[in-house]
Amino acid sequence: MALHKLTASLFAVMALIAAAVIGLTGTASAATADNGHQSFAAQAKQAGLTSTEAKQLQSKVDGYLATQGGKQVAANKIELAGKGEIVVSLPGERYARDLTSAAGTRAACPYENFCMWTGTGFTGTQYNLWQCQTYALSNWNGPGSWSNNQTPGTRARFLDRYRNTIYTTPGAYANNGNYNWAPVWYVVPC
Repeated sequence: MALHKLTASLFAVMALIAAAVIGLTGTASAATADNGHQSFAAQAKQAGLTSTEAKQLQSKVDGYLATQGGKQVAANKIELAGKGEIVVSLPGERYARDLTSAAGTRAACPYENFCMWTGTGFTGTQYNLWQCQTYALSNWNGPGSWSNNQTPGTRARFLDRYRNTIYTTPGAYANNGNYNWAPVWYVVPC
């Protein structure tokens, strides 16, 4: 069971106990406990996803939460504790898009970020990293892409399983639309 599901289950149980103590109905408390997932489902529906696609998206988000940690803050976005974010591509779409923006437009690589995509040509799920630290990659195997949009001259390093540098990017701004992530186990964006 994913950590956030376990946490949500524990929260729901605590809400039901609190409801019994203060005399509220269990149904109202359970709805309050699950409000975050309800708003994510509503956001997915507003983005044009069917209920099946919304479940596929949530399953994908749950997978990233299990391997990368963080907190789900939107139907397709995970915040990595103040050090970056993951924007998950929607089912059937090539590009990740920001559902928290008014227009729900394609997610850009923000200035002062090192961004990585699971697909070539800046497609697929997008990681925006802004903190200078070592990030472990999980299940990144094969072709993808990256964009170094940090302050001018800043270089990112890609490390192998033994944390040896195997590639250093050119100084910002630079990008590569077709990069093989297979040998990369860690990324240090600065």
